[in-house]
Amino acid sequence: MHQDLSKQLEILKSVPGAIVALDKKREICYLNENANTLFGYTDTELIGNSIDQLIHKKSRKRHEEVIRKFMNHSIKDTNDVDYVLAINKSGREFPVSLNLSILPDEFENMILVSYRDISTRMKSESELKRKNHLLNFAEEIVLMGHWKWDLMTNEVIWSDNLYNIFGRDKKGELTYETYFSYVHPDDQEYVTKMVETSIANKKFHHFRHKILLQDDQVKDIYLMGQIFTNDNDEVVEMVGTCQDVTEKVKQDELLKQISILEAKSTEMEQFAYIASHDLKHPLLTIINYIEAFEEDFGEQLSVEAKSYLNSISQSAQRMDKLIMGLLEYALLSKRIEFEMVDCNKIVQQLLKDIQSHIKYTGAIITVGTLPKVRGNEIVLSQLFQNLILNGIKFHKPNEKPTIRIEADQIEKSGGYLFMVRDNGIGFDEKDKENIFLIFKKLHASEDYSGYGLGLAYCKKIVELHYGQIWAESKAGEGSSFYFTLNT
Repeated sequence: MHQDLSKQLEILKSVPGAIVALDKKREICYLNENANTLFGYTDTELIGNSIDQLIHKKSRKRHEEVIRKFMNHSIKDTNDVDYVLAINKSGREFPVSLNLSILPDEFENMILVSYRDISTRMKSESELKRKNHLLNFAEEIVLMGHWKWDLMTNEVIWSDNLYNIFGRDKKGELTYETYFSYVHPDDQEYVTKMVETSIANKKFHHFRHKILLQDDQVKDIYLMGQIFTNDNDEVVEMVGTCQDVTEKVKQDELLKQISILEAKSTEMEQFAYIASHDLKHPLLTIINYIEAFEEDFGEQLSVEAKSYLNSISQSAQRMDKLIMGLLEYALLSKRIEFEMVDCNKIVQQLLKDIQSHIKYTGAIITVGTLPKVRGNEIVLSQLFQNLILNGIKFHKPNEKPTIRIEADQIEKSGGYLFMVRDNGIGFDEKDKENIFLIFKKLHASEDYSGYGLGLAYCKKIVELHYGQIWAESKAGEGSSFYFTLNT
């Protein structure tokens, strides 16, 4: 390079940035002090050498392409647009941005390249991308998105996940009016009031409302935010979050209904307990007076009077048993404590306890392999007893009752489906729900004893174990009772 050109380039010493001058062969003609510092070389180590010495081999092709396009006027400005991977004397690799310019003709069309180390910027950008990715991931997990509303320009900005929540794409300008058009018609007046109140109070009031999606699906969303004002105390911006709480609202409503039902159930149990307990004493008085009346005046009574008195006594005793049944039914849920119980042992012990009844009726009872479940041993024993005795009681005339007990695992829930089948008289399909009602009897009392409590007990016991019970039958073709229990 001519001496006078070298002197003219000395003015670049004070120019910010690492400046390198290249000739037509892409050889280094000049470096300023910032370039010496950035790359770690002295002038004598670089001048006359190819610029490739300062560019990592991974980026040399890219670096050459940027310079070529600039020389061919394919690109006009490379400032902060393209970057390549540079390497200094010690071997440290770092990204640099390029800013190219062509010197006047008197400098023999030399290319001036300004390199800027952008390691810190790229690290910050990478960290920002990582944080944004984590934010988007977190928002996706909790069904939440964030938003910003510039009240001066009416521009609204949404996060990607907020578009997903509203079921919209990113086409077109997003304004407050756009958002408001998504609000469910039933809630538009309420939303307007809440926004106006927030602006007037300069404090964002968190609220929930419904939105209407393009497929007419309705969602519940919950908005939280913050308001910013300018020096004149005017509201200029709102930022916040929007969460899809549709399922939570459904769950809350369900829990509310469950709570109401539980309260009513408890109230009914208390009523049944109090009523049966209070009825017990006057009924015992009636029974005692009947017995005393028979002892004192029995010989003086006519046959007809004795018949009346006997009917009264039988009705009173029947009422006493009904009241006792109602009392036991009301107290059933008050003594439930769960543990792991072996249904095989429960049924085998039960069969021993009712052996005389089985022998008297000639019943044939077969039991498959039954599982262990989480429950209360006493009431589960009562459950199996009621179903077995029910199968024995309602057998066909001149035919031995046959009962089969088995269980299968339910794949999805991990619980078990129990089946108790008999060959008895069965019942009409229309009565399959009624048989579990308390005091409900499908057959005449003179034909079959009982008070309609057995299957009502079974239903309550299964429900106290968070299961379900149902029955299938046809008149004259036996009955099958099914119930589920959890492990």
